[in-house]
Amino acid sequence: MKTGAPCQDSHGYRILSDDTFIAAVADGLGTAAHSEAGSACVVNTALDVLSRLLDSDPAPEEEDLVCAMQQTFREARASLEAKAEELEVPLREVATTLIALAIIRDWMLVGQIGDGAAVAFFHETTLETVSKPERGEYANEVMPLTADGALEYVRIAIRQAPVKAVALLTDGLQQLCIQGQSGAPHRSFFMPFFESMTRSIDTKEATMGLQEFLKSDRVRAKTDDDTTLVVIGKVVPLTA
Repeated sequence: MKTGAPCQDSHGYRILSDDTFIAAVADGLGTAAHSEAGSACVVNTALDVLSRLLDSDPAPEEEDLVCAMQQTFREARASLEAKAEELEVPLREVATTLIALAIIRDWMLVGQIGDGAAVAFFHETTLETVSKPERGEYANEVMPLTADGALEYVRIAIRQAPVKAVALLTDGLQQLCIQGQSGAPHRSFFMPFFESMTRSIDTKEATMGLQEFLKSDRVRAKTDDDTTLVVIGKVVPLTA
């Protein structure tokens, strides 16, 4: 951030098998004194829970997947309560959003509370904001996982369709790549990332390129917030 404050975003991912992948991003609220600890806590918890619940499921059913995501958010909330107790601070001081993703075979599952978004590139040319940024009654109003009754506001989206690529992002990038009213993704923003991730590329080189993009003058001129973009792609064979 331009203020010099520590980065309050966190992210992580795990490859559980050839056809099962999980990821999470979280954005600690700037008004919370220990939000960077909160965001790291919920990302780690989400990955642990999804790993435990999905890694051994040979034939997932929609209802089971939704229940797994609900359990993920329950345990993420409990982990925040434990973190606040450990730090000896009120729960609001570890306030954070959370987006959790699971891709298992031809299923895509997303759970979200707060802002940020999940954008997927499906078969053929379909590009969709599967989980849209939260729109509160007031500008910049965000529902964190620490809020009273927060679990009632968790949004879960599920699709059964082959996914070529998907991106998770925190709110620092929303204005650059998501249309405000409709929530539709800007194709010109996402497709260069998605097209490169679906080809056989050097992942280290791709990661460095993404980091440089997020640090670029083009991005920093439009946002002074932390920026996190996790891009996941399934490599497809090239045809002659």
